[in-house]
Amino acid sequence: MRKKRISDSDQAVPNDEVQFRDFRHSDIEACARISADAWPETANVSGGDTVRTMTLYVEFYYHSATWLDVACVNGQVVGLLFGRIDKELGRFGSIRSRLGHCKVYLELIMGRYWKVSDRFKLVKFALSDDRNITENSPGADGEVMLFVVDGKFQGRGIGRALMDRFLQRARKADSKRITVSTNDIGCNWGFYDNYGFKLQGSFRDSFTSFVRKEEIKNLIFSIDL
Repeated sequence: MRKKRISDSDQAVPNDEVQFRDFRHSDIEACARISADAWPETANVSGGDTVRTMTLYVEFYYHSATWLDVACVNGQVVGLLFGRIDKELGRFGSIRSRLGHCKVYLELIMGRYWKVSDRFKLVKFALSDDRNITENSPGADGEVMLFVVDGKFQGRGIGRALMDRFLQRARKADSKRITVSTNDIGCNWGFYDNYGFKLQGSFRDSFTSFVRKEEIKNLIFSIDL
């Protein structure tokens, strides 16, 4: 079971209309929708169904996250941050994470997300990218895994509040360095730079390069706490 989070009632919120709560499994569709709007390039792999594509990402990171936070306006999910704090994952959490990932990969191969002929190759590239992320994140003991704010609600401080909440939790867990992995076509450079993240490294994003049929770089940013 996931460790119960501490209360976040003392943490900053952008304004009174925005509320934060734990992710619920029923939020998957809403989270996939706003993620699809943020990364339309994923349409290439699913014949234009970006929501179906991003459902895989949401479910994949759900299994390995120790922090699952959503921002809501009038009960509607408008932002999310899934993060991992290594000290809170523990041995059993690591096992649960691996089993969950195996389940998602198996469902991908069986055609739940996409019915394309290259599903095995997609899994191969995804596994390769996961290894590269680990190798290019020296000293990290936590990660922002999935972070997005609905485009219609950007500019209201929701993204900063989501990040504040996660990093405050990471500091309380005595984490020292948090990383975030993104690519050079969907990266919000300004946000990470203004927040204090530094570019740590880069490598070829095999999965996205294959999907887009062009060379895409994966970028690793880090922040020391």
